[in-house]
Amino acid sequence: MTDTLFATEPATDLCFGVLGPLALWSAGARETLTAPKLRGLLTLMLLDSVPVPAEQVRFVLDEGERWRDNTGPMHVAVHRLRRWLMQHGGHRLELEPAGYRLTVVGGEVDARRFRHLVTTANDRPDPAERAERLMAALALWRGPVGADAPAAVRQQHAARQLERLRRQATVDLAVTCLDAGLSGQALPLIERAAAEAPYDEQTQSLFALSLAACGLQAEALDVIERTRQTLATELGIDPGHHLRDAQLRILRP
Repeated sequence: MTDTLFATEPATDLCFGVLGPLALWSAGARETLTAPKLRGLLTLMLLDSVPVPAEQVRFVLDEGERWRDNTGPMHVAVHRLRRWLMQHGGHRLELEPAGYRLTVVGGEVDARRFRHLVTTANDRPDPAERAERLMAALALWRGPVGADAPAAVRQQHAARQLERLRRQATVDLAVTCLDAGLSGQALPLIERAAAEAPYDEQTQSLFALSLAACGLQAEALDVIERTRQTLATELGIDPGHHLRDAQLRILRP
């Protein structure tokens, strides 16, 4: 299947990554933006393609609410970022009635590519094609969204929405691969998701089932037991139906 979405190297000039720490690269070389406030502001702008209200921009930049009624520092930060973006590919940061919008010119944003891959995966009736797109989407992640951004950025609705979409894509990938007999291909991604979500019963259960589908029953049962102990000792709760059902499926001849 020929699809530019699966190109191993970005075909565009300046590309942006927020699925993990902020990453900037151009023609295979890393670009740098060192000012912490500008990095946080750029991450905020890249989380979604919709305009970001000015008060939201100010909230993210004004840690400790030191500016009070002075909007000058916000305008200075926006101006500095706008100038940097223009110098690195002519990307536009413009103020619209609804807020600030970043238009990436001839580049790529991993968050937008991730959303596109997940959305189009749901349209694929063939499980192998659906799994391929989901694997490509999840492979874009390098860590928590906006990992090096201030907490105010990571708590934004768009950031939380991306994390929820990632969890759902992981679940969909695991289920699709289990049904299609492709668990071996997706196992590394599911294992990574399980390592990042030790208290998520559904993710741990699907990781165990994927291990069992690859012939690793002992390792699968170890995941079930380890998760059970983690929930009991650290959260004081009993396992739910996800773990119980997974254990029964693994033990069933």
